[in-house]
Amino acid sequence: MSRGKCAILTMVLLGFALGGYAVWHHYRQGRRILEFWGSEAAMLIRHADQVEVWRLGPQADHSRSQLQVDGQTVAVLEQVEISSLRGLVHARHALIIDRNYDWSAAPEGRLVAWNLALHFRQDGQQVTLVFATDSRLACIAGRTGVVRVTKMMDRVVEFVTPHLAGTVGQNP
Repeated sequence: MSRGKCAILTMVLLGFALGGYAVWHHYRQGRRILEFWGSEAAMLIRHADQVEVWRLGPQADHSRSQLQVDGQTVAVLEQVEISSLRGLVHARHALIIDRNYDWSAAPEGRLVAWNLALHFRQDGQQVTLVFATDSRLACIAGRTGVVRVTKMMDRVVEFVTPHLAGTVGQNP
């Protein structure tokens, strides 16, 4: 075989090897959170065309919308559309990366103050990620199972807070 053909074959094989590595790497980046959120929820988090941020608080009266979160009922105090917000694509990506969650620390079984939610909606499907910012916990509304969030929680709060009239954790 000539040196030219050998070089071309080497480049093609190297391309396949690097492509395979890239696929494996991306799979490993979000494997655990994909299992935790579920594939449909993860797809909505990443691609839904309508996204809202909700400020939550204790259920003081029944005139507000309610949300079931890990066995608790919380009130939706404020809803803001953020679908066209600059940087949202980065926030969505951060929500589906394993390294943004602490998989070694099991959340304690105590009541927490759920105070922030991101609601994703498209074509009749929806999912609401709910956060307890002080406790650094996250879950999907209406489901059981809680995961601890790393410092990414601070970035999420920092990203959405300027768009809310009230402060996260502040009740009317």
